[in-house]
Amino acid sequence: MDPRCDGRMLPALDALLRLSLSGWRIAGEVRAEPDGTLLVSAGDRRLRIARAPAPLPFRWLVESGDKSRGARSVAGLLRIVRAALDEDYRPIRLRIAPLPLASP
Repeated sequence: MDPRCDGRMLPALDALLRLSLSGWRIAGEVRAEPDGTLLVSAGDRRLRIARAPAPLPFRWLVESGDKSRGARSVAGLLRIVRAALDEDYRPIRLRIAPLPLASP
């Protein structure tokens, strides 16, 4: 297991992914491996989620077949997993910008 992870992250991420699949209405399963990786499967899609090696600027690597993507946060990880498993998912880009004050 990754020494940067204190042992609580894997079970929490496992539970979060299970709840997320349910919330996204995707029939799938999450399985924790002894080496600290998570395997997510839904239909014919399979993902492997592992902690990124120390020199990379990512916290997580999501591998799908021959593709690999890095996620810097749990939110980014969820976005990558959903995009890989849900073909109808379209991420919403949110831009927050200042507007002039409205006058009465």
